[in-house]
Amino acid sequence: MKFEASYDPVLGETRVELASNCYTDALPMLPVIILRQQDIDLKSQILPLAVAILTARYCGEVFEFAGTRIGVDYADAIRMVLREGANINNVDGHFRTISTGEVDVVCEKARGDRGTPVVPRLPDTVPLTRLDWSGDFVFPETRSSALHAFGQVHTNAEFFADQTRVSIALGLLYGRDRVRNLFVEGPAEDGVGELGGIGAALATVAVDLCLLGLA
Repeated sequence: MKFEASYDPVLGETRVELASNCYTDALPMLPVIILRQQDIDLKSQILPLAVAILTARYCGEVFEFAGTRIGVDYADAIRMVLREGANINNVDGHFRTISTGEVDVVCEKARGDRGTPVVPRLPDTVPLTRLDWSGDFVFPETRSSALHAFGQVHTNAEFFADQTRVSIALGLLYGRDRVRNLFVEGPAEDGVGELGGIGAALATVAVDLCLLGLA
């Protein structure tokens, strides 16, 4: 799969367009990921990693992110998110930057019926910041907008991945290359094991993924 990111200053919207570049890609119904009202560095390595987390079910044997230099450690992380043997383009062997661990991030979907989950804090001076996001205001299961709440970021990413993976991706984009601990609400019981690969991938770039409980 080939990805290309751009920013529209009028809409305040980052767009990541998807295009097939090998026979093993599975194209989703939507060809673009939209992220509104979030300041995203289009040259950061964290953007390809976040997009890989969102599109792992669609990406085939080749992962290509146009215009972004990817270091070896981040390439390894992307490969762990996708599958063993996946080909990662634009890898620069001299670029070995990983997360600096300057901030802890809590990322969750905005909610209209429940409070904010309690986050365990370490006894240090690393700041904790929160981000919430929202998507389509009509829930497909109920065909209703009851209990919908608008978050700081609006995105259609939930059409590509589940709520937990969207929170992981947006939390990484929010903290950029400075995240130490990333706190997200966990998926249903049968999906917890599938996040093991993402946790190991984030550990490769010095980010600790922490699940706060079952959604």
